[in-house]
Amino acid sequence: MSEAVTHDAPARRSGALLVVAAAALWSTGGVGVKVADAEPLVVAGLRSVFALAFMLVVVAVQLRGERGALSAIGQLLRRPLVWGAAASYALMVVTFVLAARRTTAANAIFIQYTAPIYVALLSAPLLGERPTRSDLFATGACVVGMALTFGGELGGGRAAGNVLAILSSFGFAGLPLLLRVDQKRLAPELAARAPLVAMSLGNALAALVAVPAILAHPPSGPAREQTLVVLLLLGTLQIGLPYVFYGVAVRRLRALESSLLAMIEPVLAPIWVLLATGERPSALAAAGGAVIVGAVVLQALGRRRR
Repeated sequence: MSEAVTHDAPARRSGALLVVAAAALWSTGGVGVKVADAEPLVVAGLRSVFALAFMLVVVAVQLRGERGALSAIGQLLRRPLVWGAAASYALMVVTFVLAARRTTAANAIFIQYTAPIYVALLSAPLLGERPTRSDLFATGACVVGMALTFGGELGGGRAAGNVLAILSSFGFAGLPLLLRVDQKRLAPELAARAPLVAMSLGNALAALVAVPAILAHPPSGPAREQTLVVLLLLGTLQIGLPYVFYGVAVRRLRALESSLLAMIEPVLAPIWVLLATGERPSALAAAGGAVIVGAVVLQALGRRRR
């Protein structure tokens, strides 16, 4: 994202509020996944179905208001890296749900947030951006944080969930990284549309992967309607709407500002789950999560100074 942002104070304040709102909505994913009464893969698939419907509405609005939008989307759909970013997104959203069902929501979100470190390290071979000392330090700190998280949960049978959270972090890193690689080859108007197209495709892929599970184990029983409402809210308010907010906000803020404000998500997520279900990570796992969040914040500050 470009650093050429507005210097208008009201616009910057509204941008900051939009990022905070987006992060707060993102943070509800853990509690939604916990309370939805359905198989994990069914939860992931139906959430993506509703998110896809929401994003298609956004795309339809863009098609009505802008000339050449349909042609631009068609060009993006023919780009392999856009499909790669979509696959990364699908990996992220599916494995996060599976992880949150097998470990604490706090562990799932904290481990997922190691993704910016992978982006920093892989930017060297893929984008020619050499890692800085702060990148390397943050990477080491994240390794320590994950070791603490795993060490605090081994006795609770949550190691498998933590491994799935690592896979989710790979998808979380792959989405922006692949889009950035492709961005260097795209015209600005195409690059601006690529994230929404990639995420729409990713939701379609996630839903497709979950089709067998949805057909075999659809939501049922007395909690069926409640579960469908929860999944609808997850797809629209926890995934779809926040990305619209964030897309508007990043044009009004510097990259560092938007990145640090978004770190509200991993802080709020365990709180919502604790309030709703009483679930809490072990003290050692919570310490590991704090190390990971701190490492990512310091890494962002280090890259800003550079």
